[in-house]
Order: sequence, then C-alpha cells, then structure tokens
Amino acid sequence: MSNIQVLSHFHCDYPFNHLSPWMKVSHAGDVEFQQPLLKENSINTSLEEDRIQRYQEYYPGVSEKDFLKAMGQQSSEYWLWKHCEADYIGCTTYRRYLMIDNTEDEDTAKIVYPTNPEAIYHLSSEIQKEKALEILQKRDIITNTRSVLPWSVERQYLASEPKEYWDLFLEGMQELVPEYRKHINWFQGNVVNFETTYIMRKEFFKKYVSEYFAIMEYIWQNTDNTYPSHEYLVENNKEVGWWNPQGNPWRYPGFLGERFFPFFIYANNMNAEYVPLVLFT
Repeated sequence: MSNIQVLSHFHCDYPFNHLSPWMKVSHAGDVEFQQPLLKENSINTSLEEDRIQRYQEYYPGVSEKDFLKAMGQQSSEYWLWKHCEADYIGCTTYRRYLMIDNTEDEDTAKIVYPTNPEAIYHLSSEIQKEKALEILQKRDIITNTRSVLPWSVERQYLASEPKEYWDLFLEGMQELVPEYRKHINWFQGNVVNFETTYIMRKEFFKKYVSEYFAIMEYIWQNTDNTYPSHEYLVENNKEVGWWNPQGNPWRYPGFLGERFFPFFIYANNMNAEYVPLVLFT
C-alpha cells in the first residue's frame, strides 16, 4: 500500500497533531521546546551522520545555529532526501497546511486562521491522508494554489533581495541542468505559488531536492560571501533590493528555494493538484 511522509519544520513551540499517521515534527539543531510532546516526538535532522551541516564548510566563521537559521526548512528537505523512501514525500513549516479536502472556491489561494488545534488536527488527520492518496493516484504533486503577482517573479524577488545570489541562481541552474535553459523565461511571468508546501511523488522529490542543493553549491562556490549582512552589501557596492533593503539577506537559500519550487513544477511538466494553503497566525 502506498504511504506518505510529510515533515513539518519547527523552530519554536506550536500546537501539532502528534497522533497523525503521516505528518511528523522536524527541527534542526538544539531547539529548546517547552512542550513535552515536541521534545519526545520530533525528528532532529541534525542527529544523522548525513545531514545538512555537510554544507557548513561554505559558511566559515558562521555558527551552526546561524547556519541552520539560514537553511530553515531546507534542513528537513535534506533529511527527507537522504533518509526517507516513502512513495510520496512532502514538507511544510509549522504554521502551514494544505487543505487537501478543499471546501473553498477553487481559486482560493490562502486562508489565514488564528491558532486552532482542532483545525490543525483535521488538516493532518487520516482523512486528509486518504484524500491525498486518492489525488496522487492521478497527480504528481499536491501543492498550494498559485497567485498572480503585480510584476514578474524575478522583479518581485529583486525588490527586496540581493541581486548577486539571484544571478548566480539563474546561472547555476542553466549550467547544471541544461534542459532548463529553454524554460528560463518562466521567471519573467507573474503566476506563482510561494510557501513551498507540498506532497509529491518520491522520484520527483528526489530530483527536486538534489537539483536545489546542486544549485546552492554552485552559488556558494561562486560568491565571496555566503552569509551577507545588509551592511556588507552596501559597503561592497552590491545591489540590494529597493523595497526592503534592511531585511535578512542571509536568508537567500530559502527565498531562492521558494522560486525554484514552482519553476521545477513547470519545467518538469508535473501534473499538479492545487489546493488552498491554510496559514495559522
């Protein structure tokens, strides 16, 4: 029988359905949970010998804690890549869920709810798993519904993030996966789903994550600063975003991942089922 494994990446305490047969809490490093069940039932992705810290060599002088903050959800995706063999694999973060049994209008992209343990239990229940399996018999992936931006995916990114890493991202992608060159204009479009919340077939997941980390290694190997501060960018005359230049530019691995994910779906012609994203406040 087909099975699903989804990790929900945590970095702090938050309600979770620990009885879920297919969703598990994950975290990286020494997260100090106060809730006993989070302490006992979560997967610490840092305990494996093969773990995302293998890439910390590209971050000299940066503590493990800060490196893991820069990686975010990618720590759990790395763990799933190396240590999960379920038929269908997914990842999300602690406040984000897919409404798999969609009860909303088909064009609804995101629903924001206040913290609601009952709703969290429903969205991670056996009923949701069975519905997901039913959908995945015909689809390659379940993910959140796309939205229309007022400008292109590229311009939206560059509005608030450093240009250097974006340029290396596009360069590395085309160098490492030549077949993506013919699809690169996708980033000039404006229909996209961010958040990186999904369940997909194992073969697509393994391809997606392996390509993502290969591209990130290309970036790390070709930049002179893998952990930039805003001050560093300004002092070295590097182009920063005009909309939110005081942000956290060292978070670019996750922000680039959010753009690579929908591109990957498009470029690999994946048969996707789009459902609303539920975001708990």
